[in-house]
Amino acid sequence: MNQQAISLSVIIPITEKRIEDINVLHKNYTSGLDLLNQSYELIFVIDGERKDIFNKIKALKESNDNIKIITLAKSFGESVAITVGHEYASGEVIITLPPYIQVESKELPLLLENLADVDMVIANRSPRNDPQINQLQAKMFHNILNRVTEIELHDVGCSVRAFKRNVLDEVDLYGDLHRFLPHLAFKKGFKVKEVNLKQAQEDTHKRVHSVGIYTRRMLDLLTVFFLTKFTKKPLRFFGLIGTFTFSLGLIITTYLIFDRIFFDVALADRPALVISSLFMVLGVQVLAIGLIGEIIIFTHAKDQKEYTVEEVIN
Repeated sequence: MNQQAISLSVIIPITEKRIEDINVLHKNYTSGLDLLNQSYELIFVIDGERKDIFNKIKALKESNDNIKIITLAKSFGESVAITVGHEYASGEVIITLPPYIQVESKELPLLLENLADVDMVIANRSPRNDPQINQLQAKMFHNILNRVTEIELHDVGCSVRAFKRNVLDEVDLYGDLHRFLPHLAFKKGFKVKEVNLKQAQEDTHKRVHSVGIYTRRMLDLLTVFFLTKFTKKPLRFFGLIGTFTFSLGLIITTYLIFDRIFFDVALADRPALVISSLFMVLGVQVLAIGLIGEIIIFTHAKDQKEYTVEEVIN
């Protein structure tokens, strides 16, 4: 296939322990992508040394010249895999698909149909047919996520997404932030849209994760909350915490001093005095962190682009 004619790049990061049979996965995805009636390439990014997967994709490539294989030296995570795939992509439109089937392949054309007037389209598996425990977990997670971010979404766990190339040109991914790419893109000023795609039958198995996974997800929420609200205003975040902590300590200390002066209550045997003093010291330290953050941001603000230009008419 002529690379100059490629208009769509499909990135499939091979990072998860759960991986569909490569031949089944390829057949499923291509059956949907062929409905688009446009040239596309499949970019398999293998995260680390996985000889078995590599050999299967290499064998598949022998009969499909629109396949690219990228192998990372070691496991860096899905965010890096997507970023690397973007660097080697030829198309102006990019679709990310997981290494297992989440939506019906015949639904994939809906992504591009809805991309005409926005910058990014993400899939919402609807109606959900998986067990109630899966749906309950997802609902609880999204209720919290939608409260701490500026855009309301319902299925960030779905990796089926289509976006214009310049989205990843502007948004930096690292760690586990690939799940929150729509939120980071929205913060940059890109238009993001969610569309309902029919959930695949293969995606309806029960999912219960370890305590460590849930803990990491909550930490990810805190990261996204900070990145989408306070990256250039750290004093607002640390200032609120520091002011509250200092004020609480000050109120307790004032009460104890009032007790000592007017009711002659000794302070020496009152642990509350030590606790209130610690609150005040901690409040000052947190405020200081915010001020230092402000100084760093002010010094490097010119290097941090927090916006995206949609159009220039000259």
